[in-house]
Amino acid sequence: MARRKKKRTIDPIYEDLHRVSLEGALASCLHFPEEGAICQNIPIHYHDFVEIIYCIKGRFTAKMSNREVMLSEGDMLLLNINEMHGFYHFEPCEYYCLQFDPTEYFTSPTALIGEKYIIPFLVSSTSDKKGNDYTLLAKKEELEGTFILDVIKNYHDELKEKLPGYELAIRADICRLYLWYLRRMEKNGIYLFGTTDYRQDDLERIKVAMDYVHEHYAEPVLARKMAAMCNMSYSYFSRFFRHTLGQTFSDYLLFVRLTEAEKLLISTTKSISTIAMDTGFSTSSYFITQFKKHRHITPKQLRTKVASPELTSDWPA
Repeated sequence: MARRKKKRTIDPIYEDLHRVSLEGALASCLHFPEEGAICQNIPIHYHDFVEIIYCIKGRFTAKMSNREVMLSEGDMLLLNINEMHGFYHFEPCEYYCLQFDPTEYFTSPTALIGEKYIIPFLVSSTSDKKGNDYTLLAKKEELEGTFILDVIKNYHDELKEKLPGYELAIRADICRLYLWYLRRMEKNGIYLFGTTDYRQDDLERIKVAMDYVHEHYAEPVLARKMAAMCNMSYSYFSRFFRHTLGQTFSDYLLFVRLTEAEKLLISTTKSISTIAMDTGFSTSSYFITQFKKHRHITPKQLRTKVASPELTSDWPA
């Protein structure tokens, strides 16, 4: 039967890891194509969890908002939280797609060790001011002789078999993968951490400011108001925020606004000027300037890339 291309529509394309299909509160899952299955094009989307792709055979392209990378057999790619991405140009292939919510694995009301490593990762943009890339592609040659593939296979087996205590096993596997990437970043000169000298009350106060920004980014958000909310003087709050997260409060606010604007650009038909206003930018020209500076692409160019026919799947008639 002849095949025709499904007409592309712009719908919200947010993927929720905490969906009903998952059992219990286990905030992780693993996609693995059945034998003989053909990979399909996956349109640009985003989610609030980390995704690790390991290519078993074949090759395909991962397309982000401002760059593309090719994955071949034995390569592995990490995609950060809220990073726009899609996959296309598939050959018949097999791959592991491991997804997990780091806040469920590295934080708890009483555990500070995990929090001091996960918070800087959560607030990092996809590249720093020097152009270092947080979307990490590890090639086959780099992974040879490491434990990576064994850990991913073990995760797959544990999640599939669900033997007693499997939750502990997959938690350990995720921690090993996450630690490998963190140390690889540091080794390659990508420093996420302003400091690791955190105290619990410091983190609690920082979270107050971070939560407020995520809820009110569309409104005027002043550092002085955040300082008062955290029971700090303005000067101390400014130093404290930068010392703790490795970036200024204004840089973090801009990061959140750009991330939310990026979501609206790919998931709605709103005008660029409306999106600028909806995400807290004073003018559309300022929004476009900052978007291009930090994403290395204009908002209009991003929409054009997302609308590319390459990311529109073929469907049977």
